[in-house]
Amino acid sequence: MTEFRPLETLDDLRACVRLQRTTWGEGFADIVPASVLQVSQKIGGFAGGAFEEDRLIGFVYSLLGRFEGVEAHWSHMLAVHPSARGGGLGRELKLCQREAVLSSGICTIFWTYDPMVARNAHVNLNRLGATVLRCVPNMYGSDTGSPLHAGGDTDRFIVRWDLDGPETRRALEEGSARSAGRLAVPLPDPAHVVPRPDGIQGAGDGLPGGEEVFVEIPANVESLPPDGALVRWRETVRDAVLTYLRRGYEVQSLVANLAADRCFYVLRRN
Repeated sequence: MTEFRPLETLDDLRACVRLQRTTWGEGFADIVPASVLQVSQKIGGFAGGAFEEDRLIGFVYSLLGRFEGVEAHWSHMLAVHPSARGGGLGRELKLCQREAVLSSGICTIFWTYDPMVARNAHVNLNRLGATVLRCVPNMYGSDTGSPLHAGGDTDRFIVRWDLDGPETRRALEEGSARSAGRLAVPLPDPAHVVPRPDGIQGAGDGLPGGEEVFVEIPANVESLPPDGALVRWRETVRDAVLTYLRRGYEVQSLVANLAADRCFYVLRRN
């Protein structure tokens, strides 16, 4: 049985450091040391873990501060051990974090994620009800030392999670359309889809308009080689989303056509 609890002892904190290295690699430049994990909790941050028979199999870590004019947590890290992935543990860790942060009187959590990772987009937008605020190109630089980043740009979506807001309540409690957003859906009309670069072909001229548009991302980015085509696809997603956000669109959800193994962000005009 999985136990969720704060990381309190020195053994807990050292296990968290080891899990960071397992996840991001020994050469990752931004490992959070045990001392910082400990001190940040003393000043209002949160570090919680998932344990199986005293073995740490996942953790989530956030800091207390102010962002977008509100007192909030910034969720800096979440990792699940490779042996425990695929069972929804990441979402359970976020719910554990939500409960702890709400109990402290804070109602908002911000974090970033890679917009090219479909499974994270599905959890963040569909299963938790978080909202995309902005897209930041190469936020952490391209030299983090982690094989996860493969020397490429670290584009990130910044998301806001209103812990007791209507989108969150619907996603968590009511099985809303957002929480079911990655079910099998028909392929969208190509006239409303941002063309993705294929081979040596560019993204095409212009972007589709209308009240609703679709930006495709890989169904499984980890399975693709970090070659020029993937770099161009990332650039296409980045440029399209930045343009649509400037035009007043919002990223609403992620949908997928499971038969075709294709995933799309849904953007709607305000």
